[in-house]
Amino acid sequence: MHLFFAYGTLAPETSDVASLEGWMADAVRGRLYDLGAYPALVDHDDQDADWVEGYVRPISLDQLTGSLDSYEGVGEGLYRRVQATTRAGRQVWVYVYARPVPPSAIGPLPRWNSTKRVRLIAPPGNQQGVL
Repeated sequence: MHLFFAYGTLAPETSDVASLEGWMADAVRGRLYDLGAYPALVDHDDQDADWVEGYVRPISLDQLTGSLDSYEGVGEGLYRRVQATTRAGRQVWVYVYARPVPPSAIGPLPRWNSTKRVRLIAPPGNQQGVL
């Protein structure tokens, strides 16, 4: 199993939902921008960047390289998947924005506050593992 850090549309909407679905609150370094329909995390490797809040949970390699890479547009160059260390010291996979941040972006922000959520990772007990 691998650890996945979600900070935007893939993150649970509330801490109650996060707890029920096996997510743990955490943060990664970077700068988070609101692009309107979705967020963009950049500068994940800048030790002077602030912490971006999100959630961590275990997932399989098949989930990362399958539905998540596809959703994040890795093949189209929209995001890229990188390893990062969280504030709690966890080694996680996180998707960082792979294009220049547009001038219309809002931020940097400590967390993304949109209600838009997508459920690609199934709650515990779902045998298929991905919705």
